Amino acid sequence: MNTRLYGTTGKLIRVDLTEGRIWEEALAEDVIKKYLGGTSLGAKCLYEEVNPKISWSDPQNHVYLFSGPLGGARIAGSGCFSAVTKGVHTGGVTSTQANGNFGAYLKFSGFEGIAIHGASQSWKYLYIHDGKAELKDADHLLGKDTWETEDAIKEELGFKEGHMSVFSIGPAGENLVKFAGIHGDRGHTAAHNGIGAVLGSKKLKAVAVSRSRGKVEVADTQKLKEAYKALVENFKKAAGGEIYKWGTSRVVPAAAKGGILPVKNYTTALFPQAPDFDVRERFETHRAPCIFCPSFHHMHIKITEGQFSGFEGKEPEYEQYAAFGPQIGQPDPAAAIILSNDCDRLGFDTNELGWILGWVMECYERGLLSAKDLDGLEMTWGNVDATRALMKNIAARRGFGDVLAEGIKLASEKVGGEAKDMAIFTQKGCIPRGHDHRTKWWEFLDTCVSESGTLQNQLLMLDLSPYGLNNQFDGHSWEEVSTIEGKTTGTLTFVDSLVICWFACSGNIPLLCDALNAATGWAFTFDQALEVGRRAVTLMRAYNIRAGISSKLDRPSTRYGSTPPDGPGQGLSVLSHLDDMLRNYYKHMGWDPNTGVPTPETLEKLGLKHVIADLA
Repeated sequence: MNTRLYGTTGKLIRVDLTEGRIWEEALAEDVIKKYLGGTSLGAKCLYEEVNPKISWSDPQNHVYLFSGPLGGARIAGSGCFSAVTKGVHTGGVTSTQANGNFGAYLKFSGFEGIAIHGASQSWKYLYIHDGKAELKDADHLLGKDTWETEDAIKEELGFKEGHMSVFSIGPAGENLVKFAGIHGDRGHTAAHNGIGAVLGSKKLKAVAVSRSRGKVEVADTQKLKEAYKALVENFKKAAGGEIYKWGTSRVVPAAAKGGILPVKNYTTALFPQAPDFDVRERFETHRAPCIFCPSFHHMHIKITEGQFSGFEGKEPEYEQYAAFGPQIGQPDPAAAIILSNDCDRLGFDTNELGWILGWVMECYERGLLSAKDLDGLEMTWGNVDATRALMKNIAARRGFGDVLAEGIKLASEKVGGEAKDMAIFTQKGCIPRGHDHRTKWWEFLDTCVSESGTLQNQLLMLDLSPYGLNNQFDGHSWEEVSTIEGKTTGTLTFVDSLVICWFACSGNIPLLCDALNAATGWAFTFDQALEVGRRAVTLMRAYNIRAGISSKLDRPSTRYGSTPPDGPGQGLSVLSHLDDMLRNYYKHMGWDPNTGVPTPETLEKLGLKHVIADLA
């Protein structure tokens, strides 16, 4: 059998919503080997097929939902997928990932991914099953939240729980809220840079993929089993086994101790209630794992005491606890669970919603926004009822919610004055994850330079020795941080091109190469893996430059780049070192140190010679 058939179906499905046409497209073997899938293949398609000058809402914008060569293989975390499009906030590349089962089911149905073109005149959803795809009317799904949509589609098509993966937009996406995401599989989300709004502009409510009876044929089943065992053992040991046993549920107390917990919109780093957010032994939980994953990461939770006793839903990830706890000055973890589930069901990006809510509350406290401005809502710190009401207003673009639906950067600019300086975002228009990055310098730099509108590199659990770097480094040395970032960028993008869960692989790239080779029959090396990631990051950089996004925008907003007033990071000023960090990072990426533009030598080395003329 030709090796190109191992680990891959070798084909995409393309959907033109304008014409209502669906067709298959074969993937060349050299393309699969060069780009793998997921983020990298999505970046290639976007670069070649979508004009960087058009608007995110133009029907000529495409959305790519891609699995990769490990998708559906018996590897923990192999149900992930990567969503790539021209983003809402930055006007450049969006790449955002979700865990769950969607990527595996897509492979079982016979496809590596989906390319969505055009825009429908009426609301539709896409149904994929057994090597086929069809568009179905979705008018009856309008107004439903993401969980209701999932239930309705499964009932309509006759699928039991676990036999279909449905990712949909909620009311936020329908109403083109600029930080809407896509949500599915009972609590999994791909949400950065407005991916849900892009689907809303196309009038595509959901994509539903049946489990089907197909399977992914791999080159060496025994070696893949060995790779699976090695990756699971590595996962069990990574970070002291905390993520495997507890997911991210225990990160809030740890983040508070490290000074990286976002508290009251960066006005303080102190949150004495942080230990209360370690709730797994307080409330009832049961596993709701992604396909093939043995960990205790993803859980459903039942609140068993207090005001919200009896509520059942998804256990929040750390970033949801951070957004709906300390970031809005809200001390009750049960209330954070409620708000997190509201967020997912309405269809928001958790991170941006958290920054918006904290900003509104600080503006309210300072008298920059009044209850009259906010449609009668008293947005005091930690006011859960007012927060839930405001979230619904934003999702519906009702009242002042219409302003906030534009996202934190545009909303703060509209209010203007002192309020703008209090908002947390990057000058490109995207936002950081739910941390206080003023103390976490490597992620601050990564967020400022990000080509994808979200985190594009990851040092958490990453062994630096294969890169020739010391695992012990000064996290507040501008030179060490920017050097490590410059030399390791591409790692997470490689993982997101396989596509597989970062936690499940725990940053062990050599073990991932073993799994990739077992699946495909290739002989992929560590250096080749890093090259795939760096090629994709550099290609996204080139697309963004052509879209008008220059290195002048690799910078934070005033509040995002401020100095922590207290806590472990008190007095640290990352902004004073940013220019040096950027030049050093660009240099190690093979980009011009002054302009951040990839050099012709780097482009040619990465197999992107065709991009040289575009940038010239």
